[in-house]
Amino acid sequence: MRIGFPGTGTAGRHLRPEVAGPEHEVPPEPDTMDQDTAELACRRGAGIEVTLLWHRTSGELTVSVTDAASGASFELPVAADEALAAFHHPYGYAAAQGVAY
Repeated sequence: MRIGFPGTGTAGRHLRPEVAGPEHEVPPEPDTMDQDTAELACRRGAGIEVTLLWHRTSGELTVSVTDAASGASFELPVAADEALAAFHHPYGYAAAQGVAY
């Protein structure tokens, strides 16, 4: 019995980072983060980068948004139970919280 996804050739083997395609690469951590900050999630699309960050010492979560086209950016403190909603919809979350962006 073969286990894997049809037509992908992934049956029975794991992708090592050195041979994985771009869709499987792990992005390096940005140099701007210190040891106290951990990147929990990051996504990029249409020139906008959204990052969910955890600040170890304070336990605070923030969502950082950067628009490469305009150079604008903002960061939102978020509650743990709202972190994924804020990560997936940062502009809507900012508007609901009354944060200008």
